[in-house]
Amino acid sequence: MEAKSETNKPISNFLFILWAGGTALLSYSLVYALRKPFTAATFDGMDFFGMDYKVATTIMQIFGYLISKFFAIKIVSELKRENRLKFMIFSVALAELALVFFGLLPTPFNVFALFFNGLALGCMWGVIFSFIEGRKVTDILASLLGVSMAVSSGMAKSLGLFVVNTFGVTEFWMPALIGGLAFPLLVLMGWSLNKLPSPTDEDRALRSERVALNGEQRRQLFKSYMPLLIMLFFANLFITILRDIKEDFLVNIIDVSTISSWLFAPSRRHGNTDYSGNICHDVTDKQQLQGADSAPFHGDRRSRNHQLSGIQL
Repeated sequence: MEAKSETNKPISNFLFILWAGGTALLSYSLVYALRKPFTAATFDGMDFFGMDYKVATTIMQIFGYLISKFFAIKIVSELKRENRLKFMIFSVALAELALVFFGLLPTPFNVFALFFNGLALGCMWGVIFSFIEGRKVTDILASLLGVSMAVSSGMAKSLGLFVVNTFGVTEFWMPALIGGLAFPLLVLMGWSLNKLPSPTDEDRALRSERVALNGEQRRQLFKSYMPLLIMLFFANLFITILRDIKEDFLVNIIDVSTISSWLFAPSRRHGNTDYSGNICHDVTDKQQLQGADSAPFHGDRRSRNHQLSGIQL
């Protein structure tokens, strides 16, 4: 009986990793579907009271996202298990409502809607992570959650380009459409995370259990680790800003009109089929490719390289 129990234990751990890690990965990927599709738009020729319109949208959302991170210090540290799902649903609903107003409000005033979109989503990493922390396999689960940042932004951008190019949705309503599709899926993922079993006695013996902190306890914690926390804060701040600038303006750096909408999705392609078995649309016809072969290096050949590239930039 003991041998049988020991045999089943790794299987149970493996299934839990698939459940918890996979759900966390999908959850944060769907958060990107609510936050990043607008980056697929170029907003050519538009301005925000003298400022480039795309620059204004990026600044406004990052500003809301940054302020939300400060709120998260209090909210996530005090959030109890029974309130996590409610908070997720409220945050996602607010983010989607902001995208709806981004489509409804006239330009350039609709830029302010993205501030509330960023404000609503800044706490989501901490809330999702709180479901999977305090377990002996948390390191593995956190790694799976981190993978979402590597793939989700490109996928959100590809979805945005696909919706605009295929269905003719405007650049202002495209984020709300994608967010509306992601909203119920993210609620489902939150429900699944909420059904995860509580940490076991073994988990609690191997890991520190999260406890809700009041204001005084947070101050004492900050004083104890102040130098490290300050360095981590500024490092994370600058990395986040640089990453968002790269992600938000990539479609302005390269000519996306000559490439497939799915260029930004992290799939490797060979011919018309990617390695996951999905059929990919041709981005150019045979005559365009033949013309690219004879183009000068500094002109069309660079465009051809973008056309034939299947990597995430």
